[in-house]
Amino acid sequence: MTEQRGKRPGTRGLAAVREFLVAVEANDAAGDAAANAFAVHLAGLDASVLPPAADATWRKIAHLVRAPAEKPFSEKATSAIRSWPKARVGDLVGLVRELNAILEKVENDRLEDEIRDDIRRHYL
Repeated sequence: MTEQRGKRPGTRGLAAVREFLVAVEANDAAGDAAANAFAVHLAGLDASVLPPAADATWRKIAHLVRAPAEKPFSEKATSAIRSWPKARVGDLVGLVRELNAILEKVENDRLEDEIRDDIRRHYL
């Protein structure tokens, strides 16, 4: 069952978002740290691997990075984060936190549905 969970839409995104936040918070949201963490954890994501509930926030992130939301972010887009002022890096981190909250809710709802379905199958 664990293998199936790893393949569900949004699960990969949730893990990447969490890893980005851990990396950024460990380095006090500095531009270089944010750019490195973004390149490693988030640059490979696109709107297709995220659940529909996360689409608006992902598009805000893409707009901030000035890249299309439907494609993985280019190296040029992620390296530009290095030169951002701290306030803009803070905006990026805030949007990623918002995305994390959405992805966690979607995952929790999915797990609750799965548990309910298992209980129904077992007792009915």
